[in-house]
Amino acid sequence: MKGLWNWALMGALLTYALEIRPRIAQWGATDEEFGKRLPGDERFAGQRLVSTRAITIDAPPSEVWPWLVQMGHGRAGFYSHDWVERLLVMSYAEGHSAEHLHPEFQTLTTGDRVPYHKFARWPVEVLDPPRTLIAGEWIVLEEMSGGRTRVLARTRGGWFERLAHATPVVGVLFYPFAALIDRVPGELLHHYMESGMLKGLKTRVETAHRKVLATDGNRPAVPEPEIPRAAHRQEDYKQRKHRREEV
Repeated sequence: MKGLWNWALMGALLTYALEIRPRIAQWGATDEEFGKRLPGDERFAGQRLVSTRAITIDAPPSEVWPWLVQMGHGRAGFYSHDWVERLLVMSYAEGHSAEHLHPEFQTLTTGDRVPYHKFARWPVEVLDPPRTLIAGEWIVLEEMSGGRTRVLARTRGGWFERLAHATPVVGVLFYPFAALIDRVPGELLHHYMESGMLKGLKTRVETAHRKVLATDGNRPAVPEPEIPRAAHRQEDYKQRKHRREEV
């Protein structure tokens, strides 16, 4: 019986490695996008590529960017599955993932630390608005035709692996377990949360964009300036005079 369970476990791991893992690592992204070089890749070439996920948003990058810079614990949240984040004791400015833009969270500079959790803050390593934000993971905005945006989210290395690397002495002993956690339950959870984040971002940006379009469409047309009657009479006089001179 024990041998049967071992074979079942091996089969499950192979299925995950060969079928499930490649799909979730490339959720929404094309083969070209998954392998393409993104801004900032040259700085982290030594870290293994875990995933590149993507989504298209029907709004320009300039309207997507403000929603990115305000993300974080105690800020706008991550627009993903709040129930999971609450289990991790996350907090939000609105009591849940933000549905609005917050001016107080719009200032972000290189070197600032984005709070992913109360005990985890990652420095902003690359900031190129409204195109690239790298703080723990990559978010790249590519402008598309028709005023749309392609959002690419890339992760290199695993969260527990990074923690093991950053922990003196015992980190070396902890690393094999960290790598195992990152490659199976960690990747499944990360896929669930990051794909949720991309879909949540798309919903919020497109909702705000539609409101902007509706507001612009409902604006009254600017009326033509009314010409006073005296000006009309003067113009008629000039036209009659001009016709007499031609005769």
